[in-house]
Amino acid sequence: MGTSHQKGWVMVRGKKWYGYFRRTVLDPAANEPKPIITPVVLGLKSEMTKFEAREKLEREIARLTGHTTEEGVVRNGSVTLLWFVHNRYLPLKEADWKEETAKVKKHLIEADLLAEFGEIRLERFDKLVLQAHLNKLAKTRSKDRVLQCRAYIRSIFAEAVDQDFLLKDPARKLKTPVNLRDTDKTVLTWDQLRSALAALELRNRILLKLDMTNALRPGELFAFRWSSLDEEHNKLDIRETIYKGKIRPWGKTKGSLTAIPVTGEQVEELEEWRRISKYARRRTSSSPAAAETSWM
Repeated sequence: MGTSHQKGWVMVRGKKWYGYFRRTVLDPAANEPKPIITPVVLGLKSEMTKFEAREKLEREIARLTGHTTEEGVVRNGSVTLLWFVHNRYLPLKEADWKEETAKVKKHLIEADLLAEFGEIRLERFDKLVLQAHLNKLAKTRSKDRVLQCRAYIRSIFAEAVDQDFLLKDPARKLKTPVNLRDTDKTVLTWDQLRSALAALELRNRILLKLDMTNALRPGELFAFRWSSLDEEHNKLDIRETIYKGKIRPWGKTKGSLTAIPVTGEQVEELEEWRRISKYARRRTSSSPAAAETSWM
Protein backbone atom coordinates (compact mmCIF):
# COMPACT_ATOMS: atom_id res chain seq x y z
CA MET A 1 0.00 0.00 0.00
CA GLY A 2 1.50 3.33 -1.04
CA THR A 3 1.40 6.34 1.28
CA SER A 4 1.56 10.03 0.42
CA HIS A 5 4.21 12.09 2.27
CA GLN A 6 3.16 15.51 0.96
CA LYS A 7 2.09 18.23 3.39
CA GLY A 8 -0.16 20.33 1.15
CA TRP A 9 -0.94 23.95 1.97
CA VAL A 10 -3.48 25.89 4.03
CA MET A 11 -5.25 29.21 3.56
CA VAL A 12 -8.08 31.23 5.07
CA ARG A 13 -11.33 31.62 3.18
CA GLY A 14 -13.90 33.73 4.98
CA LYS A 15 -13.93 32.57 8.59
CA LYS A 16 -12.47 29.09 8.03
CA TRP A 17 -9.13 27.41 7.43
CA TYR A 18 -9.00 25.32 4.25
CA GLY A 19 -6.34 22.81 3.31
CA TYR A 20 -5.37 21.61 -0.17
CA PHE A 21 -3.24 18.73 -1.41
CA ARG A 22 -2.63 16.83 -4.63
CA ARG A 23 -3.45 13.17 -5.08
CA THR A 24 -4.07 10.66 -7.86
CA VAL A 25 -7.48 9.04 -8.06
CA LEU A 26 -9.17 6.58 -10.38
CA ASP A 27 -11.21 8.41 -13.02
CA PRO A 28 -14.51 6.46 -13.25
CA ALA A 29 -15.21 7.72 -16.77
CA ALA A 30 -11.90 6.71 -18.35
CA ASN A 31 -11.02 4.04 -15.79
CA GLU A 32 -7.54 5.56 -15.58
CA PRO A 33 -5.56 7.42 -12.88
CA LYS A 34 -5.78 11.23 -12.90
CA PRO A 35 -4.27 13.93 -10.62
CA ILE A 36 -6.62 16.21 -8.68
CA ILE A 37 -6.37 18.88 -6.00
CA THR A 38 -8.44 17.94 -2.97
CA PRO A 39 -9.85 20.66 -0.66
CA VAL A 40 -10.45 19.95 3.04
CA VAL A 41 -12.37 22.15 5.49
CA LEU A 42 -10.18 22.28 8.62
CA GLY A 43 -12.15 24.46 11.01
CA LEU A 44 -12.87 28.02 12.11
CA LYS A 45 -10.03 30.53 12.02
CA SER A 46 -11.02 31.72 15.47
CA GLU A 47 -10.53 28.23 16.95
CA MET A 48 -7.10 27.25 15.57
CA THR A 49 -3.78 28.75 14.59
CA LYS A 50 -2.13 28.29 11.20
CA PHE A 51 0.21 25.73 12.76
CA GLU A 52 -2.76 23.75 14.14
CA ALA A 53 -4.47 23.94 10.74
CA ARG A 54 -1.35 22.47 9.10
CA GLU A 55 -1.25 19.66 11.65
CA LYS A 56 -4.90 18.82 11.01
CA LEU A 57 -4.32 18.87 7.26
CA GLU A 58 -1.47 16.38 7.66
CA ARG A 59 -3.78 14.06 9.58
CA GLU A 60 -6.43 14.38 6.88
CA ILE A 61 -3.88 13.68 4.15
CA ALA A 62 -2.74 10.55 5.99
CA ARG A 63 -6.35 9.43 6.40
CA LEU A 64 -7.35 10.04 2.79
CA THR A 65 -4.21 8.94 0.99
CA GLY A 66 -3.22 6.04 3.19
CA HIS A 67 -5.84 4.01 1.31
CA THR A 68 -4.02 3.50 -1.99
CA THR A 69 -3.07 0.74 -4.37
CA GLU A 70 0.46 -0.55 -4.86
CA GLU A 71 0.70 1.78 -7.85
CA GLY A 72 -0.06 4.77 -5.61
CA VAL A 73 -3.56 5.33 -7.01
CA VAL A 74 -6.30 6.27 -4.57
CA ARG A 75 -9.43 4.27 -5.33
CA ASN A 76 -11.75 6.41 -3.30
CA GLY A 77 -15.51 6.33 -2.91
CA SER A 78 -16.12 9.19 -5.33
CA VAL A 79 -17.40 6.74 -7.95
CA THR A 80 -21.14 6.13 -8.05
CA LEU A 81 -22.81 2.88 -7.08
CA LEU A 82 -24.03 2.51 -10.67
CA TRP A 83 -20.51 2.82 -12.08
CA PHE A 84 -19.04 0.40 -9.59
CA VAL A 85 -21.74 -2.25 -10.13
CA HIS A 86 -21.50 -2.13 -13.93
CA ASN A 87 -17.73 -1.77 -14.20
CA ARG A 88 -16.30 -3.60 -11.19
CA TYR A 89 -18.94 -5.88 -9.67
CA LEU A 90 -20.94 -7.50 -12.48
CA PRO A 91 -17.91 -8.34 -14.68
CA LEU A 92 -16.59 -10.48 -11.82
CA LYS A 93 -19.90 -12.16 -11.00
CA GLU A 94 -21.03 -12.89 -14.56
CA ALA A 95 -18.38 -15.59 -14.84
CA ASP A 96 -20.27 -17.59 -12.20
CA TRP A 97 -23.78 -17.01 -13.55
CA LYS A 98 -25.52 -18.76 -16.41
CA GLU A 99 -27.24 -16.61 -19.02
CA GLU A 100 -30.78 -16.75 -17.66
CA THR A 101 -29.63 -16.52 -14.04
CA ALA A 102 -27.61 -13.41 -14.88
CA LYS A 103 -30.68 -11.72 -16.40
CA VAL A 104 -32.74 -12.29 -13.26
CA LYS A 105 -30.00 -11.13 -10.89
CA LYS A 106 -29.22 -8.02 -12.95
CA HIS A 107 -32.92 -7.12 -13.07
CA LEU A 108 -33.29 -7.39 -9.30
CA ILE A 109 -30.15 -5.32 -8.68
CA GLU A 110 -31.34 -2.64 -11.10
CA ALA A 111 -34.93 -2.55 -9.80
CA ASP A 112 -34.32 -2.82 -6.06
CA LEU A 113 -31.03 -0.94 -5.67
CA LEU A 114 -29.69 1.01 -8.64
CA ALA A 115 -33.03 2.60 -9.58
CA GLU A 116 -32.95 4.55 -6.31
CA PHE A 117 -29.27 4.75 -5.40
CA GLY A 118 -27.39 4.38 -8.69
CA GLU A 119 -26.16 7.98 -8.90
CA ILE A 120 -25.06 8.19 -5.26
CA ARG A 121 -21.31 7.98 -4.56
CA LEU A 122 -20.05 5.01 -2.60
CA GLU A 123 -18.64 7.22 0.13
CA ARG A 124 -22.12 8.61 0.87
CA PHE A 125 -23.58 5.28 1.95
CA ASP A 126 -23.83 4.27 5.57
CA LYS A 127 -25.55 1.52 7.51
CA LEU A 128 -28.58 3.70 8.28
CA VAL A 129 -29.31 4.50 4.62
CA LEU A 130 -29.05 0.87 3.55
CA GLN A 131 -31.07 -0.46 6.48
CA ALA A 132 -33.84 2.10 5.84
CA HIS A 133 -33.95 0.99 2.20
CA LEU A 134 -34.31 -2.67 3.18
CA ASN A 135 -37.05 -1.82 5.67
CA LYS A 136 -38.88 0.08 2.93
CA LEU A 137 -38.63 -2.84 0.51
CA ALA A 138 -40.01 -5.18 3.17
CA LYS A 139 -43.33 -3.32 3.04
CA THR A 140 -43.97 -4.03 -0.65
CA ARG A 141 -41.70 -6.91 -1.71
CA SER A 142 -41.87 -10.60 -0.92
CA LYS A 143 -39.72 -12.14 1.79
CA ASP A 144 -37.45 -13.89 -0.73
CA ARG A 145 -36.92 -10.71 -2.73
CA VAL A 146 -35.95 -8.70 0.34
CA LEU A 147 -33.49 -11.41 1.39
CA GLN A 148 -32.01 -11.44 -2.12
CA CYS A 149 -31.62 -7.65 -2.10
CA ARG A 150 -29.85 -7.81 1.27
CA ALA A 151 -27.49 -10.44 -0.11
CA TYR A 152 -26.70 -8.34 -3.19
CA ILE A 153 -26.10 -5.19 -1.13
CA ARG A 154 -23.70 -7.00 1.19
CA SER A 155 -21.91 -8.62 -1.73
CA ILE A 156 -21.53 -5.35 -3.67
CA PHE A 157 -20.14 -3.33 -0.76
CA ALA A 158 -17.87 -6.15 0.39
CA GLU A 159 -16.43 -6.16 -3.12
CA ALA A 160 -16.00 -2.37 -2.98
CA VAL A 161 -13.89 -2.80 0.16
CA ASP A 162 -11.90 -5.66 -1.37
CA GLN A 163 -11.12 -3.53 -4.41
CA ASP A 164 -10.03 -0.58 -2.23
CA PHE A 165 -12.87 1.75 -3.18
CA LEU A 166 -14.02 1.96 0.44
CA LEU A 167 -12.21 1.77 3.75
CA LYS A 168 -15.17 0.40 5.71
CA ASP A 169 -18.11 -1.77 4.67
CA PRO A 170 -21.42 0.00 5.47
CA ALA A 171 -23.41 -3.18 4.75
CA ARG A 172 -21.42 -5.58 6.91
CA LYS A 173 -23.92 -5.57 9.80
CA LEU A 174 -27.06 -5.03 7.73
CA LYS A 175 -30.01 -6.76 9.43
CA THR A 176 -32.94 -8.63 7.95
CA PRO A 177 -36.12 -6.57 8.53
CA VAL A 178 -38.41 -8.12 11.12
CA ASN A 179 -41.59 -7.05 9.32
CA LEU A 180 -41.16 -9.25 6.25
CA ARG A 181 -44.35 -10.16 4.42
CA ASP A 182 -45.54 -13.68 5.10
CA THR A 183 -45.09 -16.14 2.26
CA ASP A 184 -48.38 -17.36 0.77
CA LYS A 185 -48.50 -21.05 1.65
CA THR A 186 -51.95 -21.80 0.27
CA VAL A 187 -52.17 -25.34 -1.15
CA LEU A 188 -54.87 -27.34 -2.89
CA THR A 189 -56.73 -30.04 -1.06
CA TRP A 190 -56.56 -33.54 -2.55
CA ASP A 191 -60.10 -33.18 -3.88
CA GLN A 192 -59.24 -29.83 -5.50
CA LEU A 193 -56.12 -31.35 -7.05
CA ARG A 194 -58.02 -34.34 -8.45
CA SER A 195 -60.65 -32.00 -9.89
CA ALA A 196 -58.00 -29.83 -11.52
CA LEU A 197 -56.25 -32.84 -13.09
CA ALA A 198 -59.54 -34.28 -14.33
CA ALA A 199 -60.37 -31.01 -16.10
CA LEU A 200 -57.14 -31.07 -18.15
CA GLU A 201 -56.70 -32.67 -21.54
CA LEU A 202 -54.44 -35.72 -21.62
CA ARG A 203 -51.21 -34.00 -22.71
CA ASN A 204 -51.40 -31.24 -20.09
CA ARG A 205 -52.37 -33.74 -17.42
CA ILE A 206 -49.28 -35.83 -18.21
CA LEU A 207 -47.04 -32.78 -18.05
CA LEU A 208 -48.48 -31.57 -14.77
CA LYS A 209 -48.29 -34.98 -13.10
CA LEU A 210 -44.70 -35.52 -14.21
CA ASP A 211 -43.72 -32.09 -12.91
CA MET A 212 -45.54 -32.62 -9.60
CA THR A 213 -44.11 -36.06 -8.90
CA ASN A 214 -40.50 -35.44 -9.98
CA ALA A 215 -40.01 -31.67 -9.56
CA LEU A 216 -38.68 -31.35 -13.10
CA ARG A 217 -37.28 -28.11 -14.43
CA PRO A 218 -39.13 -26.77 -17.51
CA GLY A 219 -36.01 -27.29 -19.62
CA GLU A 220 -35.99 -30.96 -18.61
CA LEU A 221 -39.73 -31.57 -18.88
CA PHE A 222 -40.11 -30.23 -22.41
CA ALA A 223 -36.99 -31.92 -23.80
CA PHE A 224 -38.22 -35.51 -23.41
CA ARG A 225 -38.40 -37.66 -26.56
CA TRP A 226 -40.21 -40.96 -27.00
CA SER A 227 -36.84 -42.68 -26.83
CA SER A 228 -36.52 -41.31 -23.28
CA LEU A 229 -39.33 -43.60 -22.09
CA ASP A 230 -38.39 -47.01 -20.71
CA GLU A 231 -41.75 -48.80 -20.36
CA GLU A 232 -40.18 -52.01 -19.07
CA HIS A 233 -38.54 -50.37 -16.05
CA ASN A 234 -41.05 -47.52 -15.56
CA LYS A 235 -38.60 -44.66 -15.92
CA LEU A 236 -37.72 -41.66 -18.04
CA ASP A 237 -34.14 -40.76 -18.96
CA ILE A 238 -33.18 -37.08 -18.81
CA ARG A 239 -30.55 -36.94 -21.56
CA GLU A 240 -30.75 -33.28 -22.59
CA THR A 241 -32.50 -30.00 -21.85
CA ILE A 242 -34.13 -27.29 -23.94
CA TYR A 243 -33.78 -23.51 -23.71
CA LYS A 244 -35.40 -20.99 -26.06
CA GLY A 245 -36.09 -23.71 -28.62
CA LYS A 246 -32.55 -25.07 -28.61
CA ILE A 247 -31.65 -28.57 -27.45
CA ARG A 248 -28.64 -28.71 -25.12
CA PRO A 249 -26.75 -31.93 -24.19
CA TRP A 250 -26.27 -30.79 -20.58
CA GLY A 251 -28.33 -29.99 -17.51
CA LYS A 252 -28.26 -27.31 -14.84
CA THR A 253 -26.05 -29.44 -12.60
CA LYS A 254 -23.84 -32.48 -13.07
CA GLY A 255 -26.51 -34.72 -11.58
CA SER A 256 -29.36 -33.34 -13.67
CA LEU A 257 -28.97 -35.86 -16.48
CA THR A 258 -30.35 -38.95 -14.81
CA ALA A 259 -33.26 -41.41 -14.83
CA ILE A 260 -36.47 -40.56 -12.98
CA PRO A 261 -39.13 -43.07 -11.89
CA VAL A 262 -42.70 -42.97 -13.22
CA THR A 263 -45.72 -44.93 -12.10
CA GLY A 264 -47.44 -47.63 -14.11
CA GLU A 265 -50.42 -45.29 -14.50
CA GLN A 266 -48.18 -42.60 -15.96
CA VAL A 267 -46.68 -45.09 -18.41
CA GLU A 268 -50.22 -46.06 -19.53
CA GLU A 269 -51.12 -42.41 -20.06
CA LEU A 270 -47.96 -41.87 -22.07
CA GLU A 271 -48.76 -44.90 -24.22
CA GLU A 272 -52.25 -43.52 -24.80
CA TRP A 273 -50.79 -40.16 -25.81
CA ARG A 274 -48.40 -41.95 -28.15
CA ARG A 275 -51.37 -43.58 -29.93
CA ILE A 276 -53.23 -40.33 -30.53
CA SER A 277 -50.37 -37.86 -30.85
CA LYS A 278 -49.58 -36.49 -34.31
CA TYR A 279 -45.92 -36.47 -33.27
CA ALA A 280 -45.97 -40.12 -32.34
CA ARG A 281 -47.56 -41.04 -35.68
CA ARG A 282 -44.46 -39.65 -37.38
CA ARG A 283 -42.52 -42.58 -35.92
CA THR A 284 -43.91 -44.75 -38.75
CA SER A 285 -41.71 -42.71 -41.06
CA SER A 286 -38.37 -44.15 -42.13
CA SER A 287 -36.64 -40.94 -41.05
CA PRO A 288 -34.47 -41.37 -37.91
CA ALA A 289 -35.09 -37.73 -37.06
CA ALA A 290 -38.84 -38.28 -37.05
CA ALA A 291 -38.46 -41.13 -34.60
CA GLU A 292 -36.65 -38.80 -32.19
CA THR A 293 -39.33 -36.08 -32.20
CA SER A 294 -40.35 -34.70 -28.83
CA TRP A 295 -43.55 -36.32 -27.61
CA MET A 296 -45.20 -32.98 -26.85
